[in-house]
Amino acid sequence: MRPIGQLATKEQAQTFADYLYVHDIEVQLEPGKDGGQVLWVVDEDRVDEARGLLSRFRSMPDAEEFYQASQAAAERRREEKKEVNHEKKKLKRPGAVAWQMKRGGLTMVLMVGSILVALLTGFGQNAEWTRWFFISSRFATDLAHFWEALPEVAGGQVWRLFTPIFLHFHLWHLVFNLLWLKDLGGVMEQRIGTWRYAGAVAVVALVSNLAQFILGGPAFGGMSGVVYGVFGYLWVRNRLDFRFGVILSPVASGLLMVFLAVGVFGLLRPTANAAHFTGLLAGGVLGWAAAALNKRTERP
Repeated sequence: MRPIGQLATKEQAQTFADYLYVHDIEVQLEPGKDGGQVLWVVDEDRVDEARGLLSRFRSMPDAEEFYQASQAAAERRREEKKEVNHEKKKLKRPGAVAWQMKRGGLTMVLMVGSILVALLTGFGQNAEWTRWFFISSRFATDLAHFWEALPEVAGGQVWRLFTPIFLHFHLWHLVFNLLWLKDLGGVMEQRIGTWRYAGAVAVVALVSNLAQFILGGPAFGGMSGVVYGVFGYLWVRNRLDFRFGVILSPVASGLLMVFLAVGVFGLLRPTANAAHFTGLLAGGVLGWAAAALNKRTERP
């Protein structure tokens, strides 16, 4: 966020702010030392454009286009408020999805499922149960024929493409993943809705599981690929769509990147690095696609 200048009165500043608003440039007003109003542009990529429009406004502040923009901005804000209220009503509507549990329902299901599978498999010590959650019992010899190494999936056990995310082989791994899933996944589910969230989780799980299988073999598990996918979605979506309204803590982002690097350098136990990186990439692509689609639907 950067300042682009100052206007003498609050009325002028608000008129110009409305003008920028209808041009999709977010601006914030701050009282100046001499009684004027300082204009701060949120998106630094549009600072130069906003400065040019400010010069134009100063040269002819009484032009009709600026006051028409104020009316258009007021109407646009009313419509946006209606949409927000409509979305809130949909979230509060009882019985819309029985298992949604109002908010964060699927995130809770994923967390409980991970705990139950960890107990059932004895954190991977019970080989008989653990093998039912592995993606396959074979290794992929090469990328071109990896599908041949998935005979169980080909035979109808399609769940194996997704169930490795529920496997955890150490208590710290389970706790780490569930804490991040609760925070990041819960936010994402509330923001985009349970069904879209479910689709995103399924895509990220599928991509990260297949990548880890091809590069590392079938003996892997963990929710961390999904966690990195959710993080990638939120980070990219927020960067491209400022109205998305999800701000990630720099500390949280930094910690996730540190653990990603720790896994790459092998400072922990064997880590599913392929699942982490491809999950992050898949989530980022989904976030980019969602932001692009949202901008397209907002165009008049």
